[in-house]
Amino acid sequence: MPKIELVAIDLDGTLLTSDKELSPKNIAAIKTCSELGVRIVIASARNPDVVRDFSEKLGVQNPMICSNGAQVWASPTGPVWAYYPLSQEVALTIAQVADENGWLLSTTIGDMTYWRQLDDNQALGLYQENITILKTNVEAITDAPIRMFAFQPTAINALYELCQAQFADECEAYIFYKADGQIQSMGIVAKQATKGAALALVSERLGIRPQNVMAIGDNLNDLSMLEFAGVSVAMGNGLADVKAMATAVAPDNNNNGVAWALEQFIIKANSR
Repeated sequence: MPKIELVAIDLDGTLLTSDKELSPKNIAAIKTCSELGVRIVIASARNPDVVRDFSEKLGVQNPMICSNGAQVWASPTGPVWAYYPLSQEVALTIAQVADENGWLLSTTIGDMTYWRQLDDNQALGLYQENITILKTNVEAITDAPIRMFAFQPTAINALYELCQAQFADECEAYIFYKADGQIQSMGIVAKQATKGAALALVSERLGIRPQNVMAIGDNLNDLSMLEFAGVSVAMGNGLADVKAMATAVAPDNNNNGVAWALEQFIIKANSR
């Protein structure tokens, strides 16, 4: 087994519990690996503000893979190594179709995420530091978005087919599934935005060979980074396709699966 020098870890369904929390055991295992000199890289479909927050909670200052690989940061404070936005024209078409059908989208441009108003009772304008509520999805498309998200089943099915039929060369639509196989959400990013490509960039910049990389994930958008890594670990709550291609299957995200993987492949190896 090659020595692991870098670990890429997905957030939702992997590092975080179902309550979106960091478990003490996962935190402790990551701290031990960091002390051993292993680079811990969070690789998430989430935006940089969220990934940065968890990086700080874990005490790691390593590269971040954000927005499903559409953004790669050298560290939580930058600089940005890669930035792959969606075409503004493609995004506008998607927003128009969603508005015509009354579907809610989440659209991120720069540091701000725009949500379509849920109903007329929801106040418009700044909702949180990085979230603004707008009357329509189209209003958000003032520039090229870094990602778009849909949550309603009808919207997911229709917009996925739209991306496949009209924009297959320009964007990638990822459907996220719950552990029981139910559809949870769908993210739309630029074609070149994958976790695998982002992890390859990070590994190259850090001078770490793929065989010395471990990746841990649970969903279909994690497959590309698990395929890149020399050691791949699927979570116990992961999809069957993810488990089928992994080197090992860990306990689920509510039972410290990340800590188990780090213990099995790194901490034990360094204690011999």
